[in-house]
Amino acid sequence: MGKRRAKAPSSFNAKAKKAKAKNYFNSQELLRNLLVIFLISFFISTALIIYLFGWTDDFFSRMFWGLLVVFLLISITVLGIVPLVNRLVNR
Repeated sequence: MGKRRAKAPSSFNAKAKKAKAKNYFNSQELLRNLLVIFLISFFISTALIIYLFGWTDDFFSRMFWGLLVVFLLISITVLGIVPLVNRLVNR
């Protein structure tokens, strides 16, 4: 049997083995999440306003403020609090 030579580490292999930095920010996923949150907020606030107050003169004003409140509550929870808790628990 012939002798086997050990491969000398080359600079190319060392560079290839370096771990790439993780990209936590994905703009397309963020836009999709915001769109889904907006649609959910729109339907929830519209249903609540119609159920509680009916079709009044200030329907669109109430719907806007209801939409804003529900959107902020859901988006802060889904995009801020849940990922933070996941990161803290996984450490």
